Amino acid sequence: MLRRHQNKLIFLFAVISLSQAQAKLSVADYQAFPPELNILNIKPSLVEWGIAGSFLLLDKIDNQLVSIGALNGLQTVGGFGRGPFSFSEPIWVGVDPHGISIIDRLENKVIQLDYRLNYMGEINLEPRLYPDLAAIDQWGKILIYSSQFHSIFLLENRLLNKIPLIDLNRFSKIGFCVKQININENGEIGLLDCDSNFHLFSRHGEYKNSFTSNIQSGKFLVPLRNSWFVFNEKGEGESIIKKIKLKIPDVSLPVVDVKSLNRSLAVLSKDHILILNAKLK
Repeated sequence: MLRRHQNKLIFLFAVISLSQAQAKLSVADYQAFPPELNILNIKPSLVEWGIAGSFLLLDKIDNQLVSIGALNGLQTVGGFGRGPFSFSEPIWVGVDPHGISIIDRLENKVIQLDYRLNYMGEINLEPRLYPDLAAIDQWGKILIYSSQFHSIFLLENRLLNKIPLIDLNRFSKIGFCVKQININENGEIGLLDCDSNFHLFSRHGEYKNSFTSNIQSGKFLVPLRNSWFVFNEKGEGESIIKKIKLKIPDVSLPVVDVKSLNRSLAVLSKDHILILNAKLK
């Protein structure tokens, strides 16, 4: 009862501070981590939208995947000696039409689970990409960035196209350090490099344009409807083209990760997930 009361107070504080700081965002929900995460010493570093209101949390240090939500409660898989199988170096997790996919960089494979985190199978990646980043579009196609090739490859219907969808070596303005890739609802592909430059490609891999972000130490690339936003750990965000500013509430700082779904943001903090609705002009 005390914990629930504390959560309501934090939620109310977030709403008040947000309304004072930025009218274009509204707090939709506040989900504190279940106490089991602290008991298991799980510290998520990546969040993804799950199904039926659930969220997927990936601890890249402890190599553990967690699903939290009202439908199935809390479920975990991976970790060292905690389950029937483990991950060596998970770098990404996402929901596809058939279940949940996890990319293991060190093992160079995609592990497939059902929605209850039961093992279904795996896909070995050839050539050996040793993936660094990934994103999935609304059609279930997974884009995989490999710094070894400095290229983006397409995984579709369990098959990896050996010819890169985007060979970044062809573009002198795109540095060899890529911080994030993402895909908007139109299938367009966005890249954020380590110099805070944003590069836009069509869904077919055709280069469209490049822009420089004004956000200092930008870390998270987030598509929201027809806009692309860059956020930093301080919660400061700005759209690349229209220069619309957004501010994540202080209660969720420092930001660990940010992911979008339609007009909503899921903000991962050290002990909770804050769900925000964005109203863009």
